[in-house]
Amino acid sequence: MVTQTKDISATHEQKAVIVWQEGKISVTFNDVRNYFCPKALDSEIVMFLKTCQSFGLNPWVREAYLIKYKADEPAAIIVSTEAYQKGAEACQEFDGYETGVILRDNTGKLEFREGSFVANGEQDNLAGGWARVFRKDRHKPFYIAINIKECQKRTREGNLNRFWKDMPGTMVRKVALSRALREAFPTRLGGMVSDAEADDIPEGQLPPAYEKPDGEKNWRKFWARVKSELGLTTEQARYLLGVGSIREDLIETGWSMEKVWDMIIQRLQEQNKPASNDETITMSSEQLSGNKAKPKRDTTTINTFGDLYQACREDFGLSSRQAVWEELNVSSQTDITETPKECYERISGAYEP
Repeated sequence: MVTQTKDISATHEQKAVIVWQEGKISVTFNDVRNYFCPKALDSEIVMFLKTCQSFGLNPWVREAYLIKYKADEPAAIIVSTEAYQKGAEACQEFDGYETGVILRDNTGKLEFREGSFVANGEQDNLAGGWARVFRKDRHKPFYIAINIKECQKRTREGNLNRFWKDMPGTMVRKVALSRALREAFPTRLGGMVSDAEADDIPEGQLPPAYEKPDGEKNWRKFWARVKSELGLTTEQARYLLGVGSIREDLIETGWSMEKVWDMIIQRLQEQNKPASNDETITMSSEQLSGNKAKPKRDTTTINTFGDLYQACREDFGLSSRQAVWEELNVSSQTDITETPKECYERISGAYEP
């Protein structure tokens, strides 16, 4: 009995130390139990932590998921497509990729189109996706072409999940790329499943710790965690997010508390300067009120995506590429179909007072 107690104690002390964005973060056993997958077995949590540490995956920003719906079912480790790309880029043999969608016209002729753009009226012609991954130590690329009907994911009710319904071109391209990367780098990426290939990823749901039994949001626990784990006051958290009220400006406009937490973590880690309890952040009256004035910027100077990211960081407080992609409702730069100038103008319109 004594040995078993020691084993359990040692298991619960497990944590993953992840190198992420020029810094390090820790994900503990209790983090996974409380915020990611309460139904997971101890052994499944330990395996998830070891996977995150081995591949440098940050679950706080959705690079990895641990999914388990029923106690008698095994848990699944799901990895984002962007994390696949990051894993491939870490390999010195990686030499880029090409990827896109496959469309079939009324005569049956196939068009292999780069990117994920599918025009209005072409959705019914979307037949699949393709990807080609290059390695410096191989003469031929690793090529994958897939039929969209083989990889579409559905809810438990049998309907297409919201991603496959709203973004079929983006999703089928992601599946093709994930499979090609996995074939090209089986040692590093083998055995993992991408988010585009997984069934019913619970996007936007509240972690159990943020929700009361009656479904009401548990603000007390949310703010207690922000203050105890991040060392932030309420005002500092609002300042980081650029809002006057997290409840009114974010939650009531459709953000989940999980998404708010993710964004606070991301902003802190990007700055690589976590605030301490005794640190004072000075905010203007405009920042305290939550108003975001539209900046006066000559948009003709925004010619590259580098210009776009810099302008969005300076004008809107969007301090990462992911934050800009979120405003544009895409998951990566390759999914953007507008020019950098047009992207800025669309984001700017959303920030008008």
